[in-house]
Amino acid sequence: AGTGDSQMPVLYEPTPSGCVCTYANGLKLVMRDQGWMGLGTCSARYEGEDGWVETGDTGRLEFSSGALRGEQKQFSEVGTSAVSHVKNFVESVKTRKLAHSNAEVVAMSHIICHAAYIAWQLGRPLKFDPVKVEFDDAEANRMRSRALRDPWRI
Repeated sequence: AGTGDSQMPVLYEPTPSGCVCTYANGLKLVMRDQGWMGLGTCSARYEGEDGWVETGDTGRLEFSSGALRGEQKQFSEVGTSAVSHVKNFVESVKTRKLAHSNAEVVAMSHIICHAAYIAWQLGRPLKFDPVKVEFDDAEANRMRSRALRDPWRI
């Protein structure tokens, strides 16, 4: 089974400077290599029916409207502070709750990034099955991993 069928885009459409990743519900994740709003590295924009929200690793958010800004959650620490990651990990060990950066979330994030890059490299839209974690395209599927060299095995 896949990592999270409703939590991963199902269509990846390359653009000259990145990729638009569309979820089954129509939400779009826009990834691009230039033109960001000064929100740090690893920026991402989510576009939906009510507008867009863009963020990066500074922890700051930009909104297309005041209505969306009103729904913003306040965070006590900014950006990708190593301190907050360590504190959250230790707390998750103590409480047995999932860490914010748990394995499933991290895996989905990386799969989405790699799928977008594969679509961009091939220069064509790709449909993705998040349950099977594979494309409907043989060439794209071959790009999901590299051939193992002896003596390495899985």
